[in-house]
Amino acid sequence: MKKNKLSGTKAFGEKTPEFALATGEAQKFRHRYSTIDGFPDSEVPKTFDLRNISGYDFTGNVRDQGPCGSCFTMSFIQ
Repeated sequence: MKKNKLSGTKAFGEKTPEFALATGEAQKFRHRYSTIDGFPDSEVPKTFDLRNISGYDFTGNVRDQGPCGSCFTMSFIQ
């Protein structure tokens, strides 16, 4: 498993079969339907957890922003 040198966690975008499988699973609806109007309600998953898509965790570590007020930005980019 490839690790990020700074955090010691998995590096996003790694070139592994596990990452390719998880990315394909995460993007399967994007490739199946050209617009949101063609996406049937019956296809909407009951749950979608970025912490475990085919065994891959797409989330990063929780960061303490302290009193700087960057929580909105951090929540968006994380």
